[in-house]
This record gives sequence, structure tokens and C-alpha cells, in this order.
Amino acid sequence: MSLVAFPTPPYLPHAKTSRETRQTLRDIKINSHQTKYKCLMRVLVFTPSYPRYLGDYHGSFIQGLCSRLSRHVDLTVLAPRTRTMKPFPEPYPVERFPYLPWRSCEMVAEVTMVDAPWGHLVQLPPYLLSAYLHSIRDGYDLVHTHLAIPFGLLASHSPRGTPQLITCHGSDCAQPLRNRMLIPAVRHALARADHVVAVSRHVEEQAISLGSRPADTETIYTGVDVERFRPPLRRAGPPTVGFLGRLVPGKRVKDIMLAVKRLQVHTDVRLLVGGDGPSLPELRLYASRLGLRDIRFLGRVNDAPGFYGLCHVYALASASEGLSTALQEAMASGCVPVSADTPSNRELIAGGVNGLLYRPGDAWEMSGRLSEALDAPQLAARARETIESRFNIDRNYKAYLDAYRETLG
Repeated sequence: MSLVAFPTPPYLPHAKTSRETRQTLRDIKINSHQTKYKCLMRVLVFTPSYPRYLGDYHGSFIQGLCSRLSRHVDLTVLAPRTRTMKPFPEPYPVERFPYLPWRSCEMVAEVTMVDAPWGHLVQLPPYLLSAYLHSIRDGYDLVHTHLAIPFGLLASHSPRGTPQLITCHGSDCAQPLRNRMLIPAVRHALARADHVVAVSRHVEEQAISLGSRPADTETIYTGVDVERFRPPLRRAGPPTVGFLGRLVPGKRVKDIMLAVKRLQVHTDVRLLVGGDGPSLPELRLYASRLGLRDIRFLGRVNDAPGFYGLCHVYALASASEGLSTALQEAMASGCVPVSADTPSNRELIAGGVNGLLYRPGDAWEMSGRLSEALDAPQLAARARETIESRFNIDRNYKAYLDAYRETLG
């Protein structure tokens, strides 16, 4: 596959100073910038996670990346069908592969496989078979797979021999280190990939330790939309700590609840929990047992910017994250971040500079950090500056175009 370099815009005489000419010059400059990276290639984005309906938070970071990449390549998304799916228009084709005769029974894509109950996992054989058959049905110049397992492994065995780029998000590298039975599958997928992108330097190190070739592995911070996620003009309501994400044990939301309960002894503070998941009933019960005075479970949140606009502090307690998209969105929205001190989170947060860190699992220390964060609003501006300068998706996505070009040689 050859890449085509687009010619520079034709010279226009400076003598033309009409409004139309000035607008033409601006348009040419914009178009030249947009087509600088454009290449004539067909790309299949093969992903287990993609929004199921308009406004769905599930896989929204992949959607944001695809919407920008599709300006430059002929892009198609292949994702699983699911029972809660409600089709919505996109500027590129999105194909949903079925894996059971009845959509109402398709459960695998409702949660990540890390958190899936056994009742969902029995559907894996038809799910994987359908995913594989659909991925090889048409010819593409490049397959961009999200997660080394399972889809990276499937794509590595395509009879078409299509070059593959795998994006490792963190769970696909962390899980094998906890469950060694998965190591052979991950090693095989990473070793056969033509190029591997990690969402953080920590994940890049993990991918290399699992068999990815260092010369063909790099970190690309995907980032977030800093225009969509902005600080509100004014934050109404009481001092508020927020969390938004899948409600599963690995997110350690109970740690946040316990820390806020201790904070409420001497501070009037509210806790907002956004998102849905299998842990929600248990978390409601835990809140009742703790006697939390002001906690609200909001369920599915379709307006993430609106959610962050209600929060003064954003709390992230999970001990293993690739690079939390929600944390980046919260920082862009002007929330002071309080996060578990993990290698990936340290790539986002410098303690005391643009947020606060605490020992993972230590709810007492977290409570103290939340109190400090509520009294340090100046950290919010620095948090946003970090996202604007290093984690801006409208700049960072172009690194993927360079990675596509490198993958194709």
C-alpha cells in the first residue's frame, strides 16, 4: 500500500485582498493542514468496545478517536452487536456482528470481559467465531485492533495476512500478569502484530515484557476533547466529590465512599457516583450501612461534561488503569484530581502540582487528600493545562496516522 503525499496549495497573489480571497486563503490553509496526514488506505477498526447508543459512555474514547481518523482514511468499525444497542448515525460505517440468533440474548458486550459474569462468558465461543469471520470477510489495507486479547489474537490469524496495529489499553496487559494462563495468548498476539501502541508508558513497558518488539512499540496518549470538556462558568451546589465509570469491583468505589464518609465527620461534602454495572446494588447497600449523608447514584450518564461540571474534586481509586479517560476528562473540566498512586496515573498527575495522589487502598489517606483538594482550587487550572498541553486528542490522534504509515512501511 503506497501513501500519497498531497501537493501544497497553489500560490495565490497577495494583491487579491477581497473578503472572498481572504476566506479562500484560510480555507486552503485549513485543508492543507487536514490533508497533510491523509493517506489512501482502508482501515478496519476491530474493537470489542463501542457506544451502544447515542451518548453511551461505553467505548466513547474509541468513538472519539475514530471520528478524527475517519477524516483522513477510509475507516470502518467492526464491533459486537448487543441487546441494548440502538443504532445512530456516524460519518463512517459501523458494522455490528451478531453472535446469537436473538439480539435480546447477546450479553458479552454489555460489560468488559474482565468483569463479565460466568453467565455471559458461556456466549464466548459464538462471539469469537462471529467476530473472526466478520473481520476477514472484506479486504483492508490495515486492521487496527483494540486490545491484544481477544481481538488482537483473532486478527493475527487472518488468512488475508493484513498488517495489524494493536492498541493496548491496559487491562489486556495487566490481566495476564495476574492470570498467567493468559500469557501465551497475549504473547502470541503481540509478537505477530506489525505495530503496537500503548495508551501509557507503563502499559508500553508491560507490552514489551509480554513479547511486543521494542522497535515496533510506542506510546500514544489518545487524550480527550478539550473543547467539549471545559470548566463551567460556575460550579453550583455544595462541595462535591465525583466518580464516573463502570461500577465493578476493580474500580474500588467503596474506597471512595469510605473516604467521603470520614470526610463528612467535619465537612459538608456530597458524593456523586455516575455509571452503571454489576456492583451497583452492592454499593447502594454499602452506602446505607456506612450512613453516608449525601450520596447520589446517577446511573447511566449521557452528559459527561455536565457531570464533571457538578464536581469540584474527581476521585479515582482503582489500583490498575491503563490511562483513565474519565480522569483526563475530569481534569480538562477543571476538577481537582485525587487518584491512587499508580505508574500510569503518575504520567498524568504530579502530586501537589496538578492534583493529589495517595497510596492505593488507603481510604484514610484518600480522605485527607480529598480534604486538601477541596481547599486547593488552584490545582484545577493546572490540571486543565496538563490536558491541553499533552493529552489533547485533536493533536494526539495524528500520531496514529503516522503509526499507520509506519505499519504499512
